[in-house]
Amino acid sequence: MKPLLTLCLAGSLCWLGAAELQAQQLRLPAMSPTVRTRQDFSTSFIELTYARPSKRGREVFGKLVPNGEVWRTGANSSTRIRFGEEVKFGGQVVPAGTYALFTIPDPKEWTFILNKDTSQWGAYDYRPELDLLRVKAKPRASNTAMESFSLGLENLQPEAAELTLRWDKVRVSVPIVADPDARIMAQIQEAMQGDKKPYFAAAQYYYSTGKDINQAISWLDESIKKQPSYYAYYWKGKMLQKAERKTEAAEAARQSLALVKNEKNAPTREEYTRLNEQLLKEVGGKKK
Repeated sequence: MKPLLTLCLAGSLCWLGAAELQAQQLRLPAMSPTVRTRQDFSTSFIELTYARPSKRGREVFGKLVPNGEVWRTGANSSTRIRFGEEVKFGGQVVPAGTYALFTIPDPKEWTFILNKDTSQWGAYDYRPELDLLRVKAKPRASNTAMESFSLGLENLQPEAAELTLRWDKVRVSVPIVADPDARIMAQIQEAMQGDKKPYFAAAQYYYSTGKDINQAISWLDESIKKQPSYYAYYWKGKMLQKAERKTEAAEAARQSLALVKNEKNAPTREEYTRLNEQLLKEVGGKKK
């Protein structure tokens, strides 16, 4: 009997091992799937890594997620946010780097926390002494309940965005603002010392940020010398208009109109024709 018992046990153990191996090979749906997003922002990027829990019939805030307690802001590992450059998060300066994002929910006022320990599972080992900052944010109610937790960047602009958390009928946001001007100016200064000078891009940056408009026009002239184009002449006209040099602005618009006639893409040709005609109207010029 003893050998038979040993044989049966061995057989059972082998069967269990095969079942475990099969389970390891299965690809099952995650209850809280992981999301990794990277958004171009300012002169770099913002990355988010988090897991998305779902309601599944449960009451979320105040029950599943207690009010007044530090929350991992998602599921599984603590949520992480990475900034490719220095930004202001809720008005406070945050150096480039990766941080754990925790929150403290509350019906009247949430607290967002950036913490330096990014290796945590949940918030069980959360240490407030490693906080980089805390900012307050007002939650807003939504008429429609979201089944799955969501975290993302909304109202995106070149140098500003809102980190927005949505789940159930709660929506709460924190503003993120970048100030890349010093870095861009340093890039322009360095690039202008090289062989391939970014005349057109530098001129547009000066124009859009209200810097020395005459310098912008000078750079655009250099760009046109190398490669005349209808869009370069159009932007030269806009810059001359800003410099209140209307006669020259009108001439630049007319040169753009002459060149855009050769554009094979009809929508582009029509758009720049319209833009130049509008520019001529604004500066009091006439088509030739």
